[in-house]
Amino acid sequence: MFQKLLLLEFVPFLILGVLFFTLILVLADIFTNLWQYLNLEVPFGQAIQISFMYAPRALIFAIPIGAMFAAAFAFGNLGARNELIAVFGSGVSLLRFVLPLLALAVVLSAGVFILEDRVAIPITKKSNMISNKLLGKQDSKSRSNAVAISMGGRVIYVADYYDDSTSTLSGLTVIMLNEDYEFFKRIDAQKAAWNESGLWQLEGCRIYYYGEDEEILQVSREEYSDELINENPDTFRLDTREIEEMTGKEARAWIAIHKRTGLPYKVHQAKYYQRFTMALTPFLVVLFAGALGGRFRRNILLVSLLASLAMSSVWYIVRMISTLLSELGILTPIAGSVIPYLGFLALGAWMFRHAKT
Repeated sequence: MFQKLLLLEFVPFLILGVLFFTLILVLADIFTNLWQYLNLEVPFGQAIQISFMYAPRALIFAIPIGAMFAAAFAFGNLGARNELIAVFGSGVSLLRFVLPLLALAVVLSAGVFILEDRVAIPITKKSNMISNKLLGKQDSKSRSNAVAISMGGRVIYVADYYDDSTSTLSGLTVIMLNEDYEFFKRIDAQKAAWNESGLWQLEGCRIYYYGEDEEILQVSREEYSDELINENPDTFRLDTREIEEMTGKEARAWIAIHKRTGLPYKVHQAKYYQRFTMALTPFLVVLFAGALGGRFRRNILLVSLLASLAMSSVWYIVRMISTLLSELGILTPIAGSVIPYLGFLALGAWMFRHAKT
């Protein structure tokens, strides 16, 4: 009965809070980007349609905020009406009283993760594509100074330019090492083209290698290919995508490619791991609200709301700092995500255990 009382207070505020904050975030996105479309004479209807495609992403951000406000309002209202005194006076523990709310928070956390991976990311990707097209932004995959490392660091590619339209490399240098990671061969090629057999066909080559007396020898070839020179052209493309536009599966594959080819990956890995802590935030804010709900005796509703808001704000700030430290390499990406969450989870559990009932 007491749990039902709490849920009846929590659920209406949760629905209203999530809808309210989603609307605020969507309107903020509309007013932030609308002027760009109007300056380029993009039809107003299309501009609004693109802005409303931000709604799933806004919903993901709104759920933790809405859950925090709903929990604070629920406990504040019950405390203001002295119903918490009746609940705890009847021998019901805080954990037993709040348990349905924590279970609902776990469901919300799972829903946030699934919503982001299955709905928000594909729609965000589609929205960005439409927006770039309407704004006339070109998305070229060609790049200069293309570098890649393959075969566990044994084959290194350095090219002056990669042309994505023709899958060719210009001014290519390939350094090859043996199994002991000692110099084995260097190939300078004017041009290299990707062929159907899955190898790079090098043209205008000069090949340097050790002779029998360990002198460096040079030979010239008009055309040359090697079964070890087989790095996929995707590696050399200028990838302008953000990790926010990739599903979990795509993000893991993308990070693996960056690791394998020696490209920076910690920034992307840190953002990927933060998805999990973001999804688990509803549980954390409800835990804080439950721990703080019975601590105040005056202005209960306002003070509970402000205290929960303060704790949640500190959590978001610490989360941002840990992400930055992960991107700078001071913390490992997984540590930058897990340590703050476990720390705040332990703090919430301690506050919950010592809450006044």
